[in-house]
Amino acid sequence: MKKSRVLKLLIFIAAVAIIFFIGLKIAKGALFESTNTYYAYFPHSGGLKAGTQITVNGVKVGNVESVDLEQETGKIKVTMQCADKYKFSKNSVAELYNSLLGGAGLQILPAFDNAPVIESEGEFQARIQEDMLASISSSIKPTQEKLNRLLNQADTTLTGVNKILDAQTTSELKGAIAELSATMRNLNKASVTLNNMLIANQANLQATLQNANKMTAELAKLSSELSATELNKTIADAQKTLANLNTLLASVESGNGTIGKLLKDEALYKDLDKSAKQLELLLEDFRLNPKRYVHFSVFGKKAKTYEPQDEQKAK
Repeated sequence: MKKSRVLKLLIFIAAVAIIFFIGLKIAKGALFESTNTYYAYFPHSGGLKAGTQITVNGVKVGNVESVDLEQETGKIKVTMQCADKYKFSKNSVAELYNSLLGGAGLQILPAFDNAPVIESEGEFQARIQEDMLASISSSIKPTQEKLNRLLNQADTTLTGVNKILDAQTTSELKGAIAELSATMRNLNKASVTLNNMLIANQANLQATLQNANKMTAELAKLSSELSATELNKTIADAQKTLANLNTLLASVESGNGTIGKLLKDEALYKDLDKSAKQLELLLEDFRLNPKRYVHFSVFGKKAKTYEPQDEQKAK
C-alpha cells in the first residue's frame, strides 16, 4: 500500500515537471524547433530580462535565455537562443534598445554580406542604442548629483576640521601628547623602582608579615580568653543583682519592711506625718521659748504653761 502511494507521487511529480518544461518551451516558441546559442557582452543591461524576445526588423527570431554579470570584467553577458533556420553574419550586431512598452528590448541588426556566419556558441558584436544610452545617463545623473553633494559635504567637513586644527592648536596638541608621554615614562620608572624595592626588601617584608600574623593570633587568643572570663563574671554579677532587686521589689510590693509599710500602710503613713508635724511645732516652740524647757530660778519661780503657737497668736 505504501509503495503504491510513493509510486503515484513520483508519477505526479514527473508529470508536473514535463508539463512545466513543455510550457516553458511553448512560451519561448522553441518546442519543436532546434535552436542555436549565441552570446553578446554589454557594458550595461539597461533592464533587459530573461525571456525577452529577440527580433530582426520586428520579427521574432529567438529569446533571451539569461542575463548575467561577469565578475572578472564587470560586463553583462546575455545568452540568446535563436531558431536554427536563421543564420547571421559575423558582422551582425546585437543591439539593446528601448521598447514601445518602456522596457528593454534586444534586436539583431543583420549584415547581409558574404562574411562567414556565426556558429552556435558564437559571439555577437554588441552595442546600446543612443536613446537608451541617454536614458541610462539620465537615470545615473541623480545618483551622480547625490554623490557630488556628499563629496562637497565631506570637503566642507574636512575644511572645518583643518580650521580647528590650526598651527597653534596643533602645537598645543603636540605639547599635550609630549607631556602625556613624559608622565607615562615617569610612571614606568616609578613602577620599576617600586618593584626593585619590593624585590630587595622581600625577605624583610615576609618576616614582618609573619610577625604581624603571629602577634595578631596571640592577641586574638588572649582577647578571647579575657573576654570569656570577664563576660562570665559580669553575667553572674548581673544575675545576682537582678535577683536581689527582684526580692526587694517583691518585699516592698507585699508590704513587708519599713519601705513596704510606708508604701502600703496608709495609717502608718498618717501617724508618721502627724508626728513629724508635732515635732516641727515642738522645735519651733523650743526656739522661741527656751526658758520654758530649761528653767532655773533662785527664788523658785514657776515656769509658764506651754501654749501652742496658734493660741498665743490668738491672744
